[in-house]
Amino acid sequence: MRTTLLASFGVGLAGLLGVSRAQAQTIGWPTTTMVATENEGTIRLPISLQNAGAAASTVEVALVPGLSTATVGSDFTFTTQTVTFPGGATTGQELTIALTDDQLSEGAEYFTLQLRTPTNGTVAAGKGEVLVYIKDNDDAAPARTGRLGLRHLGSYQNGEAGKNSAEIIAFDPGSKRLFVANSIGGKLDILDMTKPAQLEPVASLDIKPFGNINSVAVRDGVVACAVENAAPQQNGSVVLFDQQGTLLKQLTVGALPDMITFSPDGKLLLTANEGEPKSDYSLDPEGSVSIIDLTGGVAGLSQESVTTVGFSSYNGQAAQLRQAGIRLYGGTAAAPSSVAQDLEPEYVAVSADSRVAYITLQENNAIATLDLTTKQFTALHPAGYQDHSQAGFALDASDKTADVLLASWPIKGMRQPDALAAFEVAGQRYLITANEGDAREYSALTEAVRLKDLPLDAAAFPQAALLKDEQALGRLNVTNRLGDTDGDGDFDEIYAFGGRSFSVYNASTGALVHDSGNLLERLTSTDPAFGSIFNASNTTGAPARKNRSDDKGPEPEGVAVATLRDTVYAFVSLERMGGVAVFNLNDPAAPELVQYVNNRSLTAGTGDQGPEGIIVVAAENSPTGKPLLLLANEVSSSVGGV
Repeated sequence: MRTTLLASFGVGLAGLLGVSRAQAQTIGWPTTTMVATENEGTIRLPISLQNAGAAASTVEVALVPGLSTATVGSDFTFTTQTVTFPGGATTGQELTIALTDDQLSEGAEYFTLQLRTPTNGTVAAGKGEVLVYIKDNDDAAPARTGRLGLRHLGSYQNGEAGKNSAEIIAFDPGSKRLFVANSIGGKLDILDMTKPAQLEPVASLDIKPFGNINSVAVRDGVVACAVENAAPQQNGSVVLFDQQGTLLKQLTVGALPDMITFSPDGKLLLTANEGEPKSDYSLDPEGSVSIIDLTGGVAGLSQESVTTVGFSSYNGQAAQLRQAGIRLYGGTAAAPSSVAQDLEPEYVAVSADSRVAYITLQENNAIATLDLTTKQFTALHPAGYQDHSQAGFALDASDKTADVLLASWPIKGMRQPDALAAFEVAGQRYLITANEGDAREYSALTEAVRLKDLPLDAAAFPQAALLKDEQALGRLNVTNRLGDTDGDGDFDEIYAFGGRSFSVYNASTGALVHDSGNLLERLTSTDPAFGSIFNASNTTGAPARKNRSDDKGPEPEGVAVATLRDTVYAFVSLERMGGVAVFNLNDPAAPELVQYVNNRSLTAGTGDQGPEGIIVVAAENSPTGKPLLLLANEVSSSVGGV
């Protein structure tokens, strides 16, 4: 009864006072983002008016300083101004802003405008701010020296894609055979490479009785396969064959051996044992590196020849390691992983003197140093973070914008290197890493979330709503395990996966010498041919431009280093876009772009897709007498040669 009386009273009072029941006038931007190219001279920004009334309305338009990389006065002209909607108006107004066509190469910039202090109306919810991109028309394609010629010899498919794969490859000069780790097919494929342009199948060995093959290496006719256990959290094995595929030996190594390599002197064989947990973390093996002593030859091998080195000596140092920038976050709240369990070796590179191994710990964003004489870890160095707010580190962060918008944002990128290689220049040893990025995705720990779903600290990100727009950063995958600096449940810093780059480090100190920043995205977005499929994924079917911009971009995954004549070259494979970028490393602090090659189809799911393993065959070992670059392409299940 009381509710009914109050409702009746309310209606009667409104009638007595003559209050109109018409909706109030609302003012707003019809879209949250707009794009213009600087040489267009102006950009016209519509402001909409809804539920227009008889009286005039006004709203003030002001620049928001907290979310802007463009500079008022030099990039565009604007002063705070009032926009008037005349009484009885049935249409909105248009704000014209002058753009400066400068001669600077500066990528995409943006500024934010806000509607405030309206009269005779309100600013519509969610319509009060607009982010305006200014596309640069002076950003030329990165220069290529072209001092190394690359010619595609051909590609060989080792089986139907989807049912087979070509992930890692190894070449044996003595037999002129190529060995391919076919993990999806569960096989070791052996190919005759006497004619590199016409690879011929020799045999396929069924590896499934041993487990699942992850990697392969060959030295002096001995073919070594890294094989994970059928129960992946149990210890894996190294299975040795001769060139014909005859089984020689099987040895036990750590859990989930993901990569295998011989030392340059051939006396050691090493595996990176990733030690990933079960999805529910009910079992979480320790990450490790296994070292196999080959000095007695294959015939003399026994289980005593294997030393598996873990990280248990670091178990009491979790706080210090996190402070240094190493990510430790595995396990559950009730049972967090120990340091030894959390560290997950991904890839191994060995120094030219065979005395030191360097191991990427991808999810942990770190690099470990292993003394091969003492068989002890001697250092853990953080790989570091990209600051995407700085010049040279812009990124294309949305798969929802039609334009390529390499812009600076208030976020960081975890480099999270996958492959690495060691090289020396002028007596100094360096490491080069391919900064792919990776997230832990388990039933008990899922760290990748869209930025639009990440709770942001209001003080750190006052324009959070605009950042979360899908045409800004809303679609970007970020981690929910780093960035809550004060532990209050919201995020004060934002971290994306991968560096979209390669890095060069001082091998002794771990100090960063060079990072390529946004060069790979600039290179691929401006390529005369492959710019049309910029940041396309490596899935079969027609490539979809920009559908990896919201994740890790081109995903540099593989890297190989070779000295050709008097030049040290790096070859960096791009897992998503495909192809290889080549760099001159004679000055490790300032690598030079030499070339980019790709033979992927621009319109269909053909050609080489998803390059992973990459090797260089020296001229003295090559069937052609010239250096060869070979790529294993996981998605297309093909081997390509140049």
